[in-house]
Amino acid sequence: MTAFVLDEAGIERARECAAARAAAAETMRARLAAVAAGEVIDDVTAVALLLSPVVETEALVAAARARRPPGGPRLETFSPLYLTNECDAECRMCGMRGDNAALRRETADTATVEDQLDILHRRGMRGVAILTGEYRHGARRRAMIERAAAAVRAAVRRGFAHVLVNIGALEVEEYGSLLAGIPREPDGRVRPQLTMCTFQESYRPATYARFMGTSEDNPRSDFLRRVQNFDRACDAGLWSVNPGILLGLDRDVAFETLALLAHVRHLRQRGLRVYVSLPRLRRASGTPLPRGIGDELLTRIVAALVLAAPDARIVISTREPAAVQERLLPLIAVLTPGSPGVAPYTLSGARFDLERSQFEVLDRRPFEAILSEVVARGATVQCWEPAVPG
Repeated sequence: MTAFVLDEAGIERARECAAARAAAAETMRARLAAVAAGEVIDDVTAVALLLSPVVETEALVAAARARRPPGGPRLETFSPLYLTNECDAECRMCGMRGDNAALRRETADTATVEDQLDILHRRGMRGVAILTGEYRHGARRRAMIERAAAAVRAAVRRGFAHVLVNIGALEVEEYGSLLAGIPREPDGRVRPQLTMCTFQESYRPATYARFMGTSEDNPRSDFLRRVQNFDRACDAGLWSVNPGILLGLDRDVAFETLALLAHVRHLRQRGLRVYVSLPRLRRASGTPLPRGIGDELLTRIVAALVLAAPDARIVISTREPAAVQERLLPLIAVLTPGSPGVAPYTLSGARFDLERSQFEVLDRRPFEAILSEVVARGATVQCWEPAVPG
């Protein structure tokens, strides 16, 4: 199967069609009723419902809830583990960008990473995301990929049920290094659940260039290379991927949602399990306070994605406040708590220093408190084994 190529003009046409449908009030009321009754809809209709001023948010949420599995929310969880906050990329909205002199740089050594994995495992966490920056070609890049690969192997050895990898777009040969030593099935697919995470941030090439840069020396500047990273991951034997958009970079959420859905459909056609992350812009070290989207619009985007792609697993992190987590709980599939600092975990909590972190997190409670509250509301949580009292 050929790699994904964004049809920007086609997405623009679909966006115009969605806006035209959204303006037809009676049509939208009828479509919402049909959707609430179980009608399967296309991406354009889902985005029209998102945009429609006559479709109330709670009605949209109720229709989306009906597409989720029956019973209480069924969630997965994982915590992020940053190996370093060093990065060669130039992303304007990110505290880790290479030219940010305000960030206090840290890199965890191998013993510290292993200790962090032990702490998370001891506290009952069974999902972990391994994160680094992204690096130019050369010895430094090879070394960081090898460090990430060692952390992945260490997590698999400890019995983590889900290991995510967020280290930037990789070349074909680099996937060989990342996956060295990972057990495989006879057909070549890796045996454990390893999920490749590369958020496109924005699917509009002009917006991507504005925030991620254009210099050829910048490892993040190649839009096509990044958007096709999941195709290379699939060819390398991975079967789980996690695209995402950074809400607030491009104000046209209809375009971004339609483009993300097009990417999701391509990935599903390749037979991949798909997670979808919808982080909002947050404050970061050395950057001006960004203007992210509001709670109501975030809720509508999540609901529209559930309606259009109910088998995609929507991921929300605790960079969102507790009230937003609670509102989205019936719609999402993954809630990820933890710190974006380097090796931040203790046996009872974590560090959340903005001057050492990629971005600001609003809910800084220990993940046990967050997940216990979710369970108390009737949810089940995979990849977490709470300690038994006594």
